[in-house]
Amino acid sequence: MKLFYSVFILFTALTLSGCINDGISECPVETEDNFILKFRYVSSVPGDNFTDKIQQVNVYIFSQDGKYITTQTVDLAALTAFAGITLYLDPGNYRIICWGNASSKTFINPLGINNTFTDAYLSNIATRDGTVATNGDQLYYASDNLVLSSTLKATSTNIIERILNFRNAYVKIQLYTKGLIDKNQQGQLLPPTVEMVNIPSRYNFLMQTDNNTIRYLNTSSFQNISGEEIAAVTFYTPRFSDNNSIEIHIKKSSDGNTLTSINLKDFMKENNITVEGIEEAVIPILIEYRQASVEIGIPGWEQNPVDPEL
Repeated sequence: MKLFYSVFILFTALTLSGCINDGISECPVETEDNFILKFRYVSSVPGDNFTDKIQQVNVYIFSQDGKYITTQTVDLAALTAFAGITLYLDPGNYRIICWGNASSKTFINPLGINNTFTDAYLSNIATRDGTVATNGDQLYYASDNLVLSSTLKATSTNIIERILNFRNAYVKIQLYTKGLIDKNQQGQLLPPTVEMVNIPSRYNFLMQTDNNTIRYLNTSSFQNISGEEIAAVTFYTPRFSDNNSIEIHIKKSSDGNTLTSINLKDFMKENNITVEGIEEAVIPILIEYRQASVEIGIPGWEQNPVDPEL
């Protein structure tokens, strides 16, 4: 049974004829494909296009009863030419799942003809190779249920198409540290190492996390922010609730000793931060070491800790 393949010759023909992107349905083409799936992400930043946020898409097709059919990966070059795919599907009911930016830090469980929707998941690659996770990918997710009737036939001037809307599948946590004195044997100032624990490590294909967790460990770097040298590091985690169990530890890079621990749930509550229902969620945290105290709060240059809900 002919199920699924992409015809990139179609895109070349469309480009040469001046028919690109949104105008594709108006262009006469000769193709055996019967379906066009277009990708879209509505950003909070004016002027963003799809590839400003998403540079790779993994497309998965399942039957209505959950049987795995096939998958396809669309890279940046293909997405730049056309943010979508063309394919052939026999008449029937389908579930389409797409992951954006599942690349170097993400493992996707490989699926075969005997697998079903419940076998599908993705996790941080460190959970598979036994290494220490330094970060996660900036993931995006899209899903759709599709019915292709036998009466729907593509013609040279009428191609069946559908738009698939992506949504953000990560939280951005920005850690800034200032005033910490930690030096190496040569007397050079060292930026702190930051550890985050109890981070969700795995999504199923409904974009739901489970009880599996992971820790991130990475060294910050000095940056000039608002005229000051501040150590900064940014983490990307799977989505979590406001009532989370994530903890953040600020460590001396010289000996690994923990100086400060932050309960993220408490910090969010104290600073009126929520990530629930927020499309592009950002949590900025400033840890400032003074002579006799440590102050933890939102940086003064971050007046809006989270982007508005879309």
